[in-house]
Amino acid sequence: MRFKICIAGLGLMGASFAYALRGFRGAVLAGVDADEGVCREAERRGAVDQAYLKIEDAVPGTSVLMFCVYPSHIPSLLKRCAGLLPPGAVLTDICGVKSRLYEELTPLLPPHAHYVGIHPMAGKERDGFGNADPAIFHNSGFIICPHPATRPEDIALMREIAAYIGAGRIAVTDYEKHDEIISYTSDLMHISAAGLCLNFHPEMSLAHTAGAYRDCTRIADINADAWTELLRANSAHVLNTLDAHISGLAAIRAAIAAEDKEALRALLDQAGRNKRTMLAR
Repeated sequence: MRFKICIAGLGLMGASFAYALRGFRGAVLAGVDADEGVCREAERRGAVDQAYLKIEDAVPGTSVLMFCVYPSHIPSLLKRCAGLLPPGAVLTDICGVKSRLYEELTPLLPPHAHYVGIHPMAGKERDGFGNADPAIFHNSGFIICPHPATRPEDIALMREIAAYIGAGRIAVTDYEKHDEIISYTSDLMHISAAGLCLNFHPEMSLAHTAGAYRDCTRIADINADAWTELLRANSAHVLNTLDAHISGLAAIRAAIAAEDKEALRALLDQAGRNKRTMLAR
């Protein structure tokens, strides 16, 4: 039987995966999306060989089923198609929060299929099929998050996929530790960008900005629905990370307010040394 990849959700990430996986093991590419216009466009542009409105129609014969939808949608989709998956099928998801999702999925996983989560550290500010681009994965990070029942061969398959789409930094991380780390490297970054744009000087223009402003606010034009769900799903870790960030800001503010040159310099110097330590990893 020919290798088949089914991608549920043909938004930015799902469609980008579809384009990037073209040719992988000579696979047939199937897509699922609730928007019929997206389905037809995905076929017309060659993102997938065939697109379906219902996941039940897409999964028969699937070797790999990849969920590229909001975490809250995955359990219901899995319930609908679990009995239609062939023996040995591998299920995966690209969600940015794993612990709560894994708790919900564990009792739903069919005994004849296997699960392993992934988190590609890639994306764009703008969502939707029209913004899909396989180049977003080039030299990106790619995290593999084993489920308790994940087999070594499932991890190997995800490594193979990561290498094929051009990911440059691949890590295998326990799903609980993943959520803790991501609360800093991703969640806090989106919160910070959003926070910077909650208030801005009314007389500023682009002439007043440079690279620092662009870099710090690039992701502030955020998918509010998706990030509301992600931040709530990872709330315990996010709150701890946010508290630590606020504490650091408060220390810098206190040093400025007290005109304490040495304390301010020490904080900024520590930040620079920490950045160099991060880069060394």
